[in-house]
Amino acid sequence: MTKTIFNECIDIVKELVGHDFLYFDSAIEVKVTPHSFPFNAWAVCASPDDKLFVMDSGEQWHQVELTDDNAALVFGSLYQRLKLMRISYAKAS
Repeated sequence: MTKTIFNECIDIVKELVGHDFLYFDSAIEVKVTPHSFPFNAWAVCASPDDKLFVMDSGEQWHQVELTDDNAALVFGSLYQRLKLMRISYAKAS
């Protein structure tokens, strides 16, 4: 089965921190649904049941509610940041 961007984001978060919170040095703009307004996310986490959550600047957590078809359009910046963090963590270990 081919992995989607959404599934790969969950896998990267689990690989880097398990089910803990993964904080960013600088915020990234995300949307949690295709019709919601974008906001700055400062952290991300993956739940044990493979749900993805992002934290806004007010430290409120929002579940990412996307279908795999629109995931790339809605949170491509999150995917790119996680891929870079995976590479950076691999180099540091």
